[in-house]
Amino acid sequence: MKTRNIIIAALSCTLTLTSCEDFLNMQPSTAVNASTAIRTADDARTAINGIMRAMSSSSYYGRNFILYGDTKGGDLTIYSAGRGQDALYSFNHSATSGSYSAFWSQGFYCIMQVNNLLENIERLESEGKTGFDKFKGEALTLRALFNFD
Repeated sequence: MKTRNIIIAALSCTLTLTSCEDFLNMQPSTAVNASTAIRTADDARTAINGIMRAMSSSSYYGRNFILYGDTKGGDLTIYSAGRGQDALYSFNHSATSGSYSAFWSQGFYCIMQVNNLLENIERLESEGKTGFDKFKGEALTLRALFNFD
C-alpha cells in the first residue's frame, strides 16, 4: 500500500513539474506582428480595408463625428431620451467621460494603423518590392484626413 502511494505521489509530482511549452505557446489567431503583417500588395489592400472599417465605426464617421459638429453648431437637436447622445447636445461631456472617449481614441487608432501600414510599405519598397503606389497614396490621404479631423 505504501509503495502504491509513493508511486502515485511520484507520478503526480512528475506531471505537475513538467511543462507543455510547445502546446501552450500559440500565436494569436486574430492578430499579427506589425512588422511582418504587410508582405504583398494584397496585404496592403487588406490593411486599407481594415482602416476604412475602423473609421466607419459608430465612434467616428459612423455617427459621433457627424453628430459632434452638427449638435455643437446648433443645426441639430437630439431627442434621444437617454439613449446616449443627450450629453453631446447639452455640452455635458469630455474626452475622458461618457461614451465620447471613443470619439477621440478611434481617430488616433486609425492614425496608428495608417502609420504602421506606411512603415511597412516603405520597408518593402526599400527591399525592391513594387506595386504599393495606390495603397501608399490611399494611406497618405487617410492620414491627412484623420489629422485634419
